[in-house]
Amino acid sequence: MAEILTSQLDFRHYKGDTFPEQLFQIEEEIDNVVTNMDLTGAVINMQLRIKAGENVFLNLTSVADAGITITDAANGEFKINEQIINIDARKYLYDLQITLANEKVFTYIKGFFEVINDITRPS
Repeated sequence: MAEILTSQLDFRHYKGDTFPEQLFQIEEEIDNVVTNMDLTGAVINMQLRIKAGENVFLNLTSVADAGITITDAANGEFKINEQIINIDARKYLYDLQITLANEKVFTYIKGFFEVINDITRPS
């Protein structure tokens, strides 16, 4: 049986600043052997919310590279794209959910995404 190796990752980002590209590689363990997961045909989604089930403040997806890009599907590699994040300053919950081509769904990463106000603002 395959086991997906999951983790918690927290982000802290200044409101209105450019969020740097974040690279990931998904691994799975099958019969005590760790290999890269094949993401061919997968869809990756990430949402920021204040509480589970409430309003979505930021929605990223790999569909049409709308914030997430699968960079090397055969080797389980993808990235959250560099982008300006300009949502209200607060601490959000997020997770990153992957739907594989075989329709299996799993949550790969979860954590907090804190957006903080900066002092300097464009005039």
